[in-house]
Amino acid sequence: MGGHSNWPEWIYIGVVVALMCWVGAEAWEAERLVEHVPEGAETIIVTGQQWFWTFEHEDGTKEIGELHVEVGKAYKLEIHSKDVNHSFNIHDYVVLMDAIPGRVNTVWFAPTDAGEHDIQCREYCGLIHYNMRGKLIVEDPTA
Repeated sequence: MGGHSNWPEWIYIGVVVALMCWVGAEAWEAERLVEHVPEGAETIIVTGQQWFWTFEHEDGTKEIGELHVEVGKAYKLEIHSKDVNHSFNIHDYVVLMDAIPGRVNTVWFAPTDAGEHDIQCREYCGLIHYNMRGKLIVEDPTA
């Protein structure tokens, strides 16, 4: 009975604790990157309403259904809803945030390539939900 060694169990526990610390550190870093809006990011107010999106830039420029941005700039989107729950989605930039009446949700992104990308609502918001689409137009100011 006295010859039993339990060092394999201690090694197992050590490996599991090390893995949990590594996964926790990676998750913390990912969360920090998502939550940290870069300095100098332009704020754009995004409003969802049945069944279109409106955008208001910091300089007061307003757009309906189309959002024009520039390559290489960071943008902070403040997402609102005027009526029911919506969900703002730019699939190509992995931007997905709920638009809830009475609440402002924020998300940021920085487009890297010029081109056009689809914007759509990802929350069923009424009979014409399928038609609640928009266009993200990323422009290269040097071109």
